[in-house]
Amino acid sequence: MLLWAIETAVGEVIHTTSDVESMILGKVLKTIKKRDMIQSGDLVLCAVSGGPDSMCMLDSLFRISHDLDFKICVGHLHHHMRGEQADKDAEVVAEFCSSKGIPVTIGHANVFGLAEDLGVGIEEAGRIARYRFLFQLSEEVGANKIAVGHNMNDQAETVIMRLARGAGTQGLAGIPPVKGKVIRPLLYVSRSEIEEYCLKRQLPVITDVYNLDLRYTRNLVRHRIIPQMQEVFNPSIVETLCDTAEVLRWDAEFLENTARDVFEDVTIKEGRVTLVNEASLDALPEAISSRVLELSWRECSGKIDCLNVEHVIRLMEKEGRTLSLPESVTAHSHGGYLGFYPPAPEALDVQVKVPGVTPVSELGLTIKARVFDKPGDFTPQVRNVNRSNKGEIPDSLFMVELTAYADYNICRDVIRVRTRKPGDRFKPLGMRGKEKKLQDFFVSMGVSRYYRDFVPIFVCGDRIFWVGGFRLSDEFKVTKSTSTILELTIEPFLRRRQNCANI
Repeated sequence: MLLWAIETAVGEVIHTTSDVESMILGKVLKTIKKRDMIQSGDLVLCAVSGGPDSMCMLDSLFRISHDLDFKICVGHLHHHMRGEQADKDAEVVAEFCSSKGIPVTIGHANVFGLAEDLGVGIEEAGRIARYRFLFQLSEEVGANKIAVGHNMNDQAETVIMRLARGAGTQGLAGIPPVKGKVIRPLLYVSRSEIEEYCLKRQLPVITDVYNLDLRYTRNLVRHRIIPQMQEVFNPSIVETLCDTAEVLRWDAEFLENTARDVFEDVTIKEGRVTLVNEASLDALPEAISSRVLELSWRECSGKIDCLNVEHVIRLMEKEGRTLSLPESVTAHSHGGYLGFYPPAPEALDVQVKVPGVTPVSELGLTIKARVFDKPGDFTPQVRNVNRSNKGEIPDSLFMVELTAYADYNICRDVIRVRTRKPGDRFKPLGMRGKEKKLQDFFVSMGVSRYYRDFVPIFVCGDRIFWVGGFRLSDEFKVTKSTSTILELTIEPFLRRRQNCANI
């Protein structure tokens, strides 16, 4: 009933236009309905560069917005890449929006500077700048959808580029029609149809000279590779590649959803580290286990991109115990688990609130401190970590003790937490005051060398007070003469703790 109402509402607009206009409006409408892109009452932020794609998208959405009961606004990013021409581009977009009564915001970005700062190419820097601008603007104006002008040719180009670079099913599925709040109403419309629509509608369009520069990979694919493929293999290669991407997306979405369910059962995140149970992983079909590994990398890195297929295969084939991955993530096999470790925190130095609660996001944990008078019959009860009894919830996968009791009179100085430093030494409790290198202590405790950079080192002045989660210093222990006690407790950030009770 709802679909019929939508079709009826927009039908008058479609059937009173030229063939190409009605075709494109029909395709846009079908895409919106099929992918549930826009709902009644939505505010859609349209990303408009002024090129044919974005102008066609803006015009078509504007024409159906009233009947579908949604509003639009426009965001245009001035990249400062083409001098005065870029100023004119912004003026063209602003004037067109003004003529239609569409709110428009012009943003600014230094793409060349961003590329240098991030160490990426101009294409990638431009993409990053655009999406930063669009997401920030969407929050400011309250837009719940961001419409971008990717079309069928963009999809074909993306499939070819990803195939050449190495990608799995998800990567070869190309550009998704909907991703979060980003929607692509023109994804099933060809570039030639868009250009014809703009001519029929007499839309002001901008020609970006950078789109003709063959030094950029996408332009090379667009102007050289695809025309050759059309000539040699298939005149309809663009449509064929898009259809292939569509079918692969069906498979990718099913496998991805299945892998996400399995991911919750075979992995755990403690602090900043994600661990995969290797025995459980080996029992899975490769189509699922490969995705579990990719999801683990994403959770650790905070990225939503796909891993290169080469990295996935190397993880699957277990090429050594340690593997370097993109975003400076390290995969390391230890104790039956494959751990995904982010880059070590740099220059960590946090004052511990005594008494109080101190979050340390760099290490993925919280520190709780309290001070109390020592009872006459007090015996330190260190809360050991239980990870051996099946079904019980462990407090930590790495640490052996999460609570330490110290003589508060000895450690009245400010207590700080940092990470390890070269040359660190301390006097582990139970070694009768003998000093030991921290490095040697970690080896003796069997601590994974990549996790050592995430162990909180508590210091009092220039002395190590507690190797957090592992051992108190003998210098600060509670004795018969202790009158006041400091209790420190570490609470790691955990996900799905019950799944790894027998690590």
